[in-house]
Amino acid sequence: MVHGCGATVAKFTLFVFNFLVWVASIVLIAIGGYVLNNSAKYSDLFGEDTNTLAVVCGTLIGIGCFIFLVGFLGCCGASTENSCFLKLYFTFLLILTLVEIVGGILALVFKDEIKETFNDELLKQVQQLYGLPDQTVITDSIDALQRDSHCCGAENFTNYYDSEFSKLPGNQAVPVTCCIDETDSSCNDAKADGTIADPSKINTDGCVDKLIDFFESNFLYIGGAALGLVIVQILAMVMACCLISGIDNSGYETV
Repeated sequence: MVHGCGATVAKFTLFVFNFLVWVASIVLIAIGGYVLNNSAKYSDLFGEDTNTLAVVCGTLIGIGCFIFLVGFLGCCGASTENSCFLKLYFTFLLILTLVEIVGGILALVFKDEIKETFNDELLKQVQQLYGLPDQTVITDSIDALQRDSHCCGAENFTNYYDSEFSKLPGNQAVPVTCCIDETDSSCNDAKADGTIADPSKINTDGCVDKLIDFFESNFLYIGGAALGLVIVQILAMVMACCLISGIDNSGYETV
C-alpha cells in the first residue's frame, strides 16, 4: 500500500476524476464520429469548403482520443499504483493545461480577428444562403440565433436587402424570426423598394454584436469556468505527484 503525502486519498480521488474524464472523452469521440458519418446533413453549416467539416470532426475525435488516453493513464495509474503510467499522465495533463492557457491567451489577443472571421461567415450565409430550399440547416440555425438573441442579420437587418432571401416570393423584407412579435403577420412586410415597412416591429441589432455583448457581459463567468478547469487539472497533477511519491517511497510498485 502506498504511503506519504496523502497518497491513499490521492489514489481514489484520481481514479474517480479520471473515470469521469474517460467517459467525457468517449462522448466527444462519439459526437465527432456521428457528425462525420452524417456529414451530408451538417456540411452546409461549414460553408462551401467540404473539407472543413471533416477537419472539425477529425479534430474533435483527435481531442477525444487524447483525453481518452489521459483518462486511461490516470485511472490505470491510480488503480494499479503504476508510477510509469502516472508520470505519463502528469506529462500529458501538463501539456493539455499549457495548451488551454496558450489558447485562452491567443483568443484574447486575436479576438478582433475572430470576430471579423465570424462576421464575414455569418454575413455570407445571411446574404447568399438563407431561405434557399437546399439550405434548410443554415436557415434553421440562423432562425434559432435570431429568435434566441433578439437580433436580425449579421451586422444589422439591412443585410437581408438585396440578398437571396429578398428574391423569394412573399413580400418579406426580413425573416419572421427578426420580428419582435412573430404572431404579427405584417411585422416583416416590405415596401415597394424591398425595405422594411415598419422597422419598429423588428429587432434591428445585428447578431454578431449581440453575441459579442453576451460573451463580454458573461466574461467573468466564462473566465471563471475556464480558470476552474485549469485549477482542477493542476490539482490532479499535484495528486498524481503525491501518489508517485507514495509509490516510490514504498519501495515497490503494484502492477
